[in-house]
Amino acid sequence: MDETIGDSGHTLEQLSAYFDAGRVPRIAAIEADAEARAVLASMERLSRLTRELADEESTAAEPAWVERVLDVVRSEVRAGRDLPMHAIDARTETTVTEGALRELARRAGDDVGDVLVGSVLLRSRADALDVRITIGVRFGAPVRLRADAVREAVRSAVEPHAPRPLGRIDVVVDDIFEVGEGDHA
Repeated sequence: MDETIGDSGHTLEQLSAYFDAGRVPRIAAIEADAEARAVLASMERLSRLTRELADEESTAAEPAWVERVLDVVRSEVRAGRDLPMHAIDARTETTVTEGALRELARRAGDDVGDVLVGSVLLRSRADALDVRITIGVRFGAPVRLRADAVREAVRSAVEPHAPRPLGRIDVVVDDIFEVGEGDHA
C-alpha cells in the first residue's frame, strides 16, 4: 500500500496525476492539506525547470537528475518536528514545522536564477537554527555569486518565520547542470 501525503488521503502518484490535470477538477482535501500543497509546489518548480532546460535544448543533463530531485522532494515532504515559537500568552502554543521552514528555504533557493535546490537540512541549537542547503548551478554561472544569492534569499525567507535566529547557512554546490552548446549564458 502506498503511503499517503499529509492528511489528504492521496498518494504521491495521485498528486502527480492531479498536478498533470492542471489541478482540475479541484480536490478540496488536497488543496486544504499543507503537505500536499508543498508537494504540488515542488512539482511546479520541477516542471518549470524542466521546461527551461528543454527550451534551451539541454543535451548534457543526465536523465537520472529528475529522479534524484523527486527522491529529495519525497524525503522532505514530511512535516517533521514542531518547533515551538515564543508564546503570545499562556493560553496559546504556536509552532512551526521543520517541513514548513524547509519549504520556505527551498522556494527561496529555487527562485535564484541558474540554481536548482537539492536538499535542505535544519539543525536546531539552543540559540540558533542552522540551515544546510545543497544546490546545483547551471554551467557557466558564477558559482560563488549564486551560492551567496541563495544564502541571502534563504535568510530573508526563513528568518521571519523561524523560532530562533538563523545561525549558519551553509550552501553546498554538489552539482553543475549544462545547457545546449549554442547557449552562452
